[in-house]
Amino acid sequence: MEPFWLSRDEVQRLDRRAADEFGVAGIVLMENAGRGCAELLARLNPDRRPTVILCGPGNNGGDGFVAARHLDNRGWPVTVWLLRPDGQRAFGFGGAVAALDRRLSPDCETNAGIWARSNPLATNDGPAWKEALGLDVTAAGWVVDALFGTGLTRPLGPPFDELVPFLNAAGKPILAVDLPSGMDCDSGDPLGPTVTATHTATFVAHKKGFLNPQSHNLTGEIHVVDIGAPRALIEEYRKVRPAGGRGYSSAG
Repeated sequence: MEPFWLSRDEVQRLDRRAADEFGVAGIVLMENAGRGCAELLARLNPDRRPTVILCGPGNNGGDGFVAARHLDNRGWPVTVWLLRPDGQRAFGFGGAVAALDRRLSPDCETNAGIWARSNPLATNDGPAWKEALGLDVTAAGWVVDALFGTGLTRPLGPPFDELVPFLNAAGKPILAVDLPSGMDCDSGDPLGPTVTATHTATFVAHKKGFLNPQSHNLTGEIHVVDIGAPRALIEEYRKVRPAGGRGYSSAG
């Protein structure tokens, strides 16, 4: 099908309408998004090299937890980190999550809990977490950026403003979830430190910022992932949002 693009506001509106008008709950969209990312990464990483998935506290992080579960179900070696702004503590112990304080988005909290009940979960809690994360990234074959998505409107703060330059310098292939963390969805410009991805798994449609020719330096190759939003809803946006002259590929 002919590709098209969505702005930040349109992404949020489409998600709300999928739930309110069509009955497709947000957690269902998240499940499909994360599974689509896992299937894409399985194709990009046929050698099953160890993968580190970095999850933020919002729905982008929830997508990452779903992707981790589906990769783990395939027998992939996966390490998952839950990363939160400095001053917001997440505790991991005994394979379970406690004291999340509801500072995660509800759907992210659900999928973080599912993961943590069956697998180790590392968090940015404790004095040695930076060193531990650095060792995990160094040992990884792939990194998945599931830190922040289309809702980001300001530069990344601690600890992400230090983490992103480290990731970019690590020399690992990076799959960004929806768009690279730190990129403005509508302009395609970096808001500050921004992940430089090798591939981007974007959901439903390209984002408005991808029309910016310079955004390709951050997104790498773009793949559109179907998350199960009803076709009747998507077609409303496709009719008025042509993608323009760039070449795109589809993961579906």
